[in-house]
Amino acid sequence: MPPATDRGAWEAIAPRARARVLEEASASLDRPWPGLPASLFARFARDGDRWGYQTPVFARRARLGRAVLAAALCPTTDDRRTAFLDEVMDGVWALCEETTWAWPAHDFRVLDSRRGLLPDPERPTLDLGASGTAVLLALTDAITGDELDLLDPMVRRRLRREVSARVLSPYLERDEWGWYDGSTAKLNNWNPWIHSELLLATALTEESPDLRAVLVCRILQGLENYLEAHPPDGGCDEGPHYWWRAGASLFECLETITSLLDMDPGVFTHPLVRAMARYPVATWIGDGWAVNFADGPARPRETAPALLFRYGRRTAQPDVSAHARALRADTDPALPVEGEPFDLRRTLDALFDTEWHTTRPADLPLPARAWLPDTQVLVARATAGDTRGLLVAAKAGHNGESHNHNDVGSFIVAVDAHPLLIDVGVGTYRKETFSPDRYGIWSMTSEYHNVPVVNGVGQRPGSDFRAAHVAAVHTTDTDELTCDLGPAYPPQAQLTSWLRTVRLVRGADERVEIDETWHCATTPRSLALHLLISGDLSVRPGGRATVSPPTGRGLALNWDTAAFTAEAETISLTDLAFTRVWGPAVHRLILTARRPERTGRHTLVARPLPDNN
Repeated sequence: MPPATDRGAWEAIAPRARARVLEEASASLDRPWPGLPASLFARFARDGDRWGYQTPVFARRARLGRAVLAAALCPTTDDRRTAFLDEVMDGVWALCEETTWAWPAHDFRVLDSRRGLLPDPERPTLDLGASGTAVLLALTDAITGDELDLLDPMVRRRLRREVSARVLSPYLERDEWGWYDGSTAKLNNWNPWIHSELLLATALTEESPDLRAVLVCRILQGLENYLEAHPPDGGCDEGPHYWWRAGASLFECLETITSLLDMDPGVFTHPLVRAMARYPVATWIGDGWAVNFADGPARPRETAPALLFRYGRRTAQPDVSAHARALRADTDPALPVEGEPFDLRRTLDALFDTEWHTTRPADLPLPARAWLPDTQVLVARATAGDTRGLLVAAKAGHNGESHNHNDVGSFIVAVDAHPLLIDVGVGTYRKETFSPDRYGIWSMTSEYHNVPVVNGVGQRPGSDFRAAHVAAVHTTDTDELTCDLGPAYPPQAQLTSWLRTVRLVRGADERVEIDETWHCATTPRSLALHLLISGDLSVRPGGRATVSPPTGRGLALNWDTAAFTAEAETISLTDLAFTRVWGPAVHRLILTARRPERTGRHTLVARPLPDNN
């Protein structure tokens, strides 16, 4: 990354981007930096709220990142340049004076003892917050460090000392990081995310060549742990939202490693690396919507299209790069969308990618089907390259996945790129979200996913509760996923098997069919099919219902009214994490067996409604 003293590199940045950065950074000048009182951190232990503290933490880091950019982009003749450098100095000092860089929900003292309210500055926790702060300070050092030395060499010296003491040294000296090897926590996005930031912080701030080599070797082993556990199909069991800090961060690791070690870039031809790049393409619905199993929202936020563009370029997959270019649309090619978090690293990478800036608009690839046999997810649409018509996504899997919901066998149906049979996603993270109380949260339970409830019993969490006999079948006219949901239920359900086939049928009678065949050990007391719905739900006589979105075509549902009664419930939403996606409410359609039988069959059919219905 060029230092701010390389005026030629920074003056080449597009005037529109420069003007926006300077305007946003100027707005903060002379304002006090957000405070971080201990009582804000303590709220997580007291009432489960983590955002009271994290919101000013993120604001501080965004402010410093913008100040760094502004100092580099501001012409030397502009009087504001001195003010921006002072702003950088203030930001560095403020972050170095923080007691911890970890987020409250991750701090070991608060989590382990269940007694502490506050972090121990003598034993820092290395989490996403700490690594993110380290890489922000490392980039600050690389870009403005020479000019900070002219103000006072102590600023840079302290920056490097804090990065070493809070992040690099704990990483080398302690072994309780479950995200490193899966020893105490399931390997997930934390591994490549933190390692991508450790690599850059090491490269930019560690002065000892010997220690730098030790750090890089340990990081390489940590990444190897992640890759060994990763499904070969490139799927992300955390969903598309988390891919941007899982597969995308792995790509950043590989970019840094190949550059730092002057390696042959042949690693980008590895089948797994190439497959991981395709996941966002495979799971894209259209119009801002994505397939959202697990904790991710159905409308992903915090994406980085410029990164995906490079990923496609590096792996020689033009359709991946085209997907990234289409995601960008006509927005600024480098700076984040208003309201999105400010990531200095990803912003810098986009700013200096000339090809990203000059590539013409592209259409979304929208493949007709994507089958991930290891992740056990199928996504199929009516017509390749076209959002019009039906799209169905279905999963098998197990209930011990990262960011798991109890959703084995669940499915999503969209019409014209608008999900109508849905996975509602997850609410705002609180203490309960990652605690033994997780499955007391309604949106995590199978009762609020598109799966059966038998004898009043839903699915249970854990990797032992999984689908069996999973198979996908593809023809020109159909795509289908079949699996046995029975093993996902506990013994109380008295289920011997529940074979479900989710099928997309193309052609004149375009439809989705949900075929069910079940066998119970005894005659069940009750048996119900649950459907989560976005849009207006109208239940009509004769085993019919319609789902109507605010705009566009809706969906017609048909079931066997002789076998099932229908009841509609409204689920009011107040959590912003839900309302920004679904509005004030979603609905649950419950089809209850009139006379539950030990053995039964049923087919639910969903068809798109005609235009203007």
